[in-house]
Amino acid sequence: MNPVEATLFLLEELKRQRREGRKEVFVNEESMRALESSLSSFQTPNPSNKTSGEQNKSGFPIQVTSKENSSILNESSISSFTEQNNTTNFPDPPAFKLPAADKKDQWNWLKKKVLGCEICNRELNPKGKVVFGVGNLDSDIFFCGEAPGAEEELAGIPFIGPAGELLDRIIQAMGISRDLVYIGNTMNWRPRHNQSFGNRRPTQEETAFCMPYLLAQIDIVQPKVIVALGKTATDALLGHDPKRRLADCRGEWSNLNGIPLMVTYHPSYLLHNPSKKSKRKVWEDMLLVMEKLQMPVSEKQRGFFLQD
Repeated sequence: MNPVEATLFLLEELKRQRREGRKEVFVNEESMRALESSLSSFQTPNPSNKTSGEQNKSGFPIQVTSKENSSILNESSISSFTEQNNTTNFPDPPAFKLPAADKKDQWNWLKKKVLGCEICNRELNPKGKVVFGVGNLDSDIFFCGEAPGAEEELAGIPFIGPAGELLDRIIQAMGISRDLVYIGNTMNWRPRHNQSFGNRRPTQEETAFCMPYLLAQIDIVQPKVIVALGKTATDALLGHDPKRRLADCRGEWSNLNGIPLMVTYHPSYLLHNPSKKSKRKVWEDMLLVMEKLQMPVSEKQRGFFLQD
């Protein structure tokens, strides 16, 4: 991987983190020097924006700071990298009707269709598996994630690994367990990229192709509430909006085909941003979900992650 490819990959990751609501990240001196060298044709220096080298765990940037240097990452460079990764042509999204059957038979039919989908299998990484939703088909809550990560694609199961473990703890804090909810993903595969690390945000074409499969799962489960975890899931369910920021729309009720939809941060956001304030924001969203479903909420639950 050459320096330009690595830099562009970093820019795309910074853009993704910004959409999730992060504001700043501290970069050590060695990494900053390497970044500045690679970014010579992409950045606009701005010495007036120097900030402390203390790590700010409340968010992440477009601004990257060190003790001696400050650089503003060029938005056009980020956009050009995104466009470069949006060139894959996909066929039209699949059109199908669920069979007239009970929920279990419909789900089994759909799972077989997704696991056998030619496009889904074509897009898999080596050793990767198609990932289909799991959970209680009579659940009141449908958690919708983004695209599978490395652990998920190897197991073929959504939300395992660190983010999945954190989601399990959130569910348990609500007074229920994972086997009582349904968990699905916007994407059925982990988007491929040529880098040696990280994940790539799916293109709009990729997301659009997978949407009928996701909507069919929602149609089978018929949840009373949908929880969109992260920006990619939110854009998939509510429509792509490049100006939408999770920080502005989380905690607000939306609607998908008559089903109340709550937007909140993805568990991976909390892994990168583990402050009590961030956890409280997600928990407040879950309290709204519990209240919508008329679930019992104890005083202890209401007090989770409040500042001392």
